[in-house]
Amino acid sequence: MNIQSRIKIQTLVFSMFVLFVSWIIGYMTLTDEFEKSSNKHFEVVLDSAYNMLESEIKQEQKSLKYKLDKMLNSDDLTKAIIKKDKNKVDLLLDKSYSKMVSLDRFIENIIIYSKDGKPIYSKNENKTSIKNSNIKKEFCSGFKIDNSMITYRIAKPIFDKNKHIGFIEIAVSSQKIMRNLNLYLDIKTGIVINNKLPANKIELLNASDMLKYYFESSESEDFKFFKVNMQKRLLNYSNETVAYLVVGYDMFDIVNKNQEFIHHLFWIGVIVVILIIFIIYIGFNSLLKYTTIQESTDKLTGLNNRDSLNNDLSKGESNILILTNIKEFSLLNQYYGLEVANEVLKQVAIGFKDFAMLHNMKIYRTSADEYVLLSDDNRLGVVECGDILEELNSKISSMDIIVGKNNETLKVEIYSGVSFNGKLLLEEAQVALREAKIKALHYLAYTQNLDNKVDTKIILDIKKTIKQAVENKNVIPFFQPITNEYGEFIKYEALVRIIEYEDAEEKILYPDQFLPIAIRSGLYVGLAKEMLFRSLTFFKDRDEKISVNFLPNDFYNHEIMDRFIGLVQMYKKPERIVIEITEQEGVGDFDRLFKIVKKMRKLGVMIAIDDFGSGYANYIHILQLKPDYLKIDGSLIKNILTDKDSQILVKSITRFAGYMKIKTIAEYVENEEIFELLKTYGVDEFQGYYFGRPLNLISGPNIF
Repeated sequence: MNIQSRIKIQTLVFSMFVLFVSWIIGYMTLTDEFEKSSNKHFEVVLDSAYNMLESEIKQEQKSLKYKLDKMLNSDDLTKAIIKKDKNKVDLLLDKSYSKMVSLDRFIENIIIYSKDGKPIYSKNENKTSIKNSNIKKEFCSGFKIDNSMITYRIAKPIFDKNKHIGFIEIAVSSQKIMRNLNLYLDIKTGIVINNKLPANKIELLNASDMLKYYFESSESEDFKFFKVNMQKRLLNYSNETVAYLVVGYDMFDIVNKNQEFIHHLFWIGVIVVILIIFIIYIGFNSLLKYTTIQESTDKLTGLNNRDSLNNDLSKGESNILILTNIKEFSLLNQYYGLEVANEVLKQVAIGFKDFAMLHNMKIYRTSADEYVLLSDDNRLGVVECGDILEELNSKISSMDIIVGKNNETLKVEIYSGVSFNGKLLLEEAQVALREAKIKALHYLAYTQNLDNKVDTKIILDIKKTIKQAVENKNVIPFFQPITNEYGEFIKYEALVRIIEYEDAEEKILYPDQFLPIAIRSGLYVGLAKEMLFRSLTFFKDRDEKISVNFLPNDFYNHEIMDRFIGLVQMYKKPERIVIEITEQEGVGDFDRLFKIVKKMRKLGVMIAIDDFGSGYANYIHILQLKPDYLKIDGSLIKNILTDKDSQILVKSITRFAGYMKIKTIAEYVENEEIFELLKTYGVDEFQGYYFGRPLNLISGPNIF
């Protein structure tokens, strides 16, 4: 064995030793971190359970107060209580009680006491006097244990002409408060009277079978990963602890997945170490080649990515480019969620890959739901390409895409734009694709006249109008009020308008008339900067909040962001500024948007997601962004009085927002009936013509 061979072997052995030791240390560290992560996850579950418990108690307290107020709205009942006429009280309350129980099966009892604490009326329990004087002349709430049953109660004093004559108490089963904790958080709950006793001696109330079995057999291997906490106190009228909330959470799936992951990772790591050693031994050429391939590959589908397409286009060898887009993919993503949407993209990619191989084309995935086919076959003309597009459309639309645990079958359709023999193949295909969408065609080929379908003179006139409006300060924000549940103006949304004058008459241009042209022609930045300046300076010294709209791409423009940050610094309370993130053909790079939103929060401004319920604003993104407001999409509000689906969706959104401590805003509130219905759903703020149209507050009182 020569010296060179020995050096190689020694280097290999040493590298193996270093890598294996490093891997073992990393493996042990990762195991410890997973255990810490599991404990932290349980703490998050506990916090969620406690927050939801407090929310349920407040909601129940509000409901019970309403029931008591409605019951006490009777002069006959007041007179009967003053006279301590139990028969009269029984007669008046029995019917009300029966009706109340028929509507709410969790109501356990109603008791009326005289001012000295002696019961006058009680439906379902012994008429014992209340000894605690604290509840005689003030509102009280709390838990109470009777005969191994725990109820939540509120007591409210009764007055007649400012004279205290007694008080009324209503009790509901604690099961009503606990049921949503089990339903929404996937936990097991119960109530224990004394959490200091040994596990096999404590008395459990309203507990699930799993919790009962846990305390009976807590040493069993079945509960190795079952965590229980009994620290949350349940208080009575005197703020004394009468019981504790028991929260049980099965960590088996989480721990098991972590362990499986670690074991798999260990063996994968061993293989990776061997591969790395092999790479070290033979050199770094293979690693460099692998890295190059990875940089040009879409990680989700395994197809070539946008960088690879740009590289191939730069060679100038291709003469046909087909750009396709999945119809209404954002709605599919919204309805089914990210996991199903990704599965659709992967299966559609397989269909494109098979098609590309059949026709000797290259296939790329360039963005969320866009695919590109590229060919350098000079024999393909317009007719042949039309046949290929028909075949492509037929293949993709006939695919049975199997998704989800229930193996649901989905179908998708595509739009396609094709360009030939140009230096700007991709840009021309994008124009053709856009026109295909507008015309609802399966595919469309680019021609030089394609961009001239809209009257060129109108476009040029509008571009001229935009330039003059920015120069002459005729970009005017109109402000539409946003109210609270009492109809009080608490906020305004700034809506862009352009005012121009024809023959001394004022004419107003609305966003749909000029905004798309401004974006396409490069005039949008000046428009946005002027809009921000006029809106934020006008509201600088006012008390109301001001809401301004941002397109996702605005966050990536230095001019717009510099102007905005400078204006925010004028505000003593930057939390009076609300950024509404509006949709612009979906958000292609959500991670980038998320990082910028985090920076915006550091400025102190508040974040709102506009048009929630459509487009990119799905629940997964909301969980990451944690905005301050959700503006419910107007399409759900307009027909909410008659559309059951809209009612279900709005209730779901408000409930989700409530748990996330996010305020909701409803647009398109056109009348009192919609306003009153939305209040019952828990919507926090309201906007629409019922409260006011957008106003030109800067230049005058005109309403548009």
